[in-house]
Amino acid sequence: MTNREPSASRGRGDRSSEAARSPMSGMARELEKQRTSVEVDDVDLELLRLLSRDSRVSQRQLARDVGMSPPAVGERIARLERQGLIRGYTTVVDWAALGFPILVYIPMTLTADADLDAILEELRGMPELVELTVVTGSFDMIARFRLRDHSHLQALLLDRIWPIRGLQRIETFLSLGEVIAERRLSEILEMTADRSDTD
Repeated sequence: MTNREPSASRGRGDRSSEAARSPMSGMARELEKQRTSVEVDDVDLELLRLLSRDSRVSQRQLARDVGMSPPAVGERIARLERQGLIRGYTTVVDWAALGFPILVYIPMTLTADADLDAILEELRGMPELVELTVVTGSFDMIARFRLRDHSHLQALLLDRIWPIRGLQRIETFLSLGEVIAERRLSEILEMTADRSDTD
């Protein structure tokens, strides 16, 4: 990606496509597109709550919990999957027990002439990268990494992140521990329901 300066022969007020663009202007194509909201009823919400507590629960048990037949519950779950509301089922692991106790946040700012595609390719090639988010404010992106120890962090920074061309500034934030882990869907849905009840 290259930046081009506005032509000197043009007037100062002319902001044509020739003007220099931020490398982040190409990020829109990389971002996951937001979906439109899906209509759900109370039964759908209850199924989501139950599945978020235990995604391995049987359809028969779900059917008992919501007072429907197992085939009807199966059809509702299939509809929620088709609509993209249920995007998958996952396993939550204890990272420390797995040997990756260190959680590191690395905010990044890109240079004006950065090659966004090359930077993203480098970052995607790092297996320790758990999440990469585009943010507003003084940084362009924040990366979250899971690491084994201090030497692993040192190698990541010195050998793989600092050499990336186009990174103007990075900082390193070590997590000392979680106060609130990622909230389960059931908790968020319950908070939402409580608020709507008081309105």
